[in-house]
Amino acid sequence: MVLGFKVTLNLALFGVTSSSRTTQSLPSFDSFIQKYERSYEHDSAEYHERRAVYEKNRATAQEQNSRSDKMWTAGVNKLWDWTDAEYSKLLGWDSSVRPEGHSSHASVRPHQTFLQQQGELPKEKLWSNLAMSKQVKNQGGCGSCWAVAASTTLEAHYEIYSGKFRTFSGQQMVSCTPNPRECGGKGGCSGATAELAMEWVLKHGCADETAVPYTATDSACTASNATKTNGTMEMAATSFGMTGWETLPINKYEPLVRALYERGPVVVSAAANTWGTYDSGIFNGCEKDSVVNHAVTAIGYGEEKGTKYWLIQNSWGEDWGEEGHIRMQRHSEEAYCGMNNDPQAGVACKGETDPVPVCGMCGVLFDSVVPHFKPPVQHVV
Repeated sequence: MVLGFKVTLNLALFGVTSSSRTTQSLPSFDSFIQKYERSYEHDSAEYHERRAVYEKNRATAQEQNSRSDKMWTAGVNKLWDWTDAEYSKLLGWDSSVRPEGHSSHASVRPHQTFLQQQGELPKEKLWSNLAMSKQVKNQGGCGSCWAVAASTTLEAHYEIYSGKFRTFSGQQMVSCTPNPRECGGKGGCSGATAELAMEWVLKHGCADETAVPYTATDSACTASNATKTNGTMEMAATSFGMTGWETLPINKYEPLVRALYERGPVVVSAAANTWGTYDSGIFNGCEKDSVVNHAVTAIGYGEEKGTKYWLIQNSWGEDWGEEGHIRMQRHSEEAYCGMNNDPQAGVACKGETDPVPVCGMCGVLFDSVVPHFKPPVQHVV
């Protein structure tokens, strides 16, 4: 992938300062080709197809940037000439029906009081001090958002637990995580869920990225098929502090915001069809009715000039959005709910077609997954 182009410099890293930017005119398609080193033959069929895609995005961006009430700014990036089929490879995750074992069970040491559900929460909690927030991954042309989000979230919790940074191989999750019910897709680069990834890591452990680097392909699994235990039914992941995982209550605001404050980053679902032109600001470009089709990592929440937002770490590289992140408008479940009327378009579990309710901007409250770790060895301030 070539580097992305920013309309202006990111003046607000992780949303701590003003999101206002000066909107410059958007470049022509030929300027885009030169900037991104595309090799389309002039006047070829591909050239005209890509140009039509680009011009559609350009018109959408200009319309957004001309709004007097805009909360976010659109800008050119590496996705602007991608076809719908290519863009869909960045998505491909929907958890309308959860896979079996979606919450902690007997062998996972259930945490019935994981979230205490008491006490007033602060207006802001951002985990952008963690090293993982500076290690934005790029999933490339593989529908591995579910694995990337799971590995990113595990990296955050390990860092909180140990005070040290280590990677978790998203490629190993892609290659090894079974998906017999075809939840979120057919598995690997064809989609799965963060729940399945968490369960596999819990039982088998996980290599770091230096041992199993990311290739964005459906490579063969090199990990042992045997579930590792130490004779006391503790899972392999306990060796690095993980004791279980939990799916938070569906479409509920309080459990997610409290998990972010009390525990750390959380894998969340989102409808990302309209994210392709996002550059900066607080995104509010999803209708209430949304097809949830992407997995990302929520790394905090905050407020800017009276507008509340979620801070999301995406998996499209650091040259997208605000250094690889998007701030998304934050509503309670009562304030912004609609329906996912086409779950199969988001690659739900095989055979599941019934509409399901979704809440929050881009359905961000729909499905949230958080790992359980032992109490921190040392707190990361």
